[in-house]
Amino acid sequence: MNLKNETGAAMAASRSAYEAKVGVEAVLRSGGKNPQLKGVVHEILYRDALTMKPGNLANGARGTLSKSVTAVRDDVLLKQGGAVVGRAQLKDAVHTADRVARQAAHGKYAGTKLMGTKETVMAYEKAVHSMAKRGTAVTQKMTSTGISSTDTGRIAAQTLGDGLKMASLGKAALTSGGAGAVISGGIEAVSSGVKLAKGEIDGGEFAANVAKETAGGGLAAAGGTAAASATATAAAAVLAGTAAPLWVPGAIAVGAAVAVGSGIKSLWDLLWD
Repeated sequence: MNLKNETGAAMAASRSAYEAKVGVEAVLRSGGKNPQLKGVVHEILYRDALTMKPGNLANGARGTLSKSVTAVRDDVLLKQGGAVVGRAQLKDAVHTADRVARQAAHGKYAGTKLMGTKETVMAYEKAVHSMAKRGTAVTQKMTSTGISSTDTGRIAAQTLGDGLKMASLGKAALTSGGAGAVISGGIEAVSSGVKLAKGEIDGGEFAANVAKETAGGGLAAAGGTAAASATATAAAAVLAGTAAPLWVPGAIAVGAAVAVGSGIKSLWDLLWD
């Protein structure tokens, strides 16, 4: 695989493979295809993000899931050297944030850090404000995990084979496209920068090369991600109720990401030839 030409497709494939892994783990943790799978997906995404934080990587701390999928207080623990150094109760509950606020007011989540998806935090703060106007104070804050309910719902949908929303598909394509554009453009800037320094190309050619790869990498990543997500959902729906392993839809999706992403990039390159 040519790294410069296929960066966008590779990014889409990598994202698809990771999301497939998250979906499979969520199903196994739930003991089956739970209709509320997105909450477990949220926990796994946050655990992984927590472990990969530079500070935690440096000091050896890692995120772990609680033993029970129905834990009342702690969903994700941060451990260092066998000791628990952080606790978090996670919520992906945009439509029931008012209930979470009432529970917090009664101390249900005391002793842990209450965290939610971006959208859940907004809904929770609105509920807390509404309760305060009615004379009920909620002192426990909810902080964001930095994860969107749009993404947790999409990963759950493509794992279960239903409920995929076009808006979530578009958002995934947009974020992948942006990252693919930046990385592809950066790689080309280095490659063409060397040629420019050697006098093999001029400034105009340098700019054109970077622009071409930036746009092409972005289009490939966006298209590959959209294709992978849609394909995974369709494959999961077709295979539902069969003896097919849980990882099969994800494997099909990775193939779709590579095929579509590479195809888009090839067509883009032809326009410049």
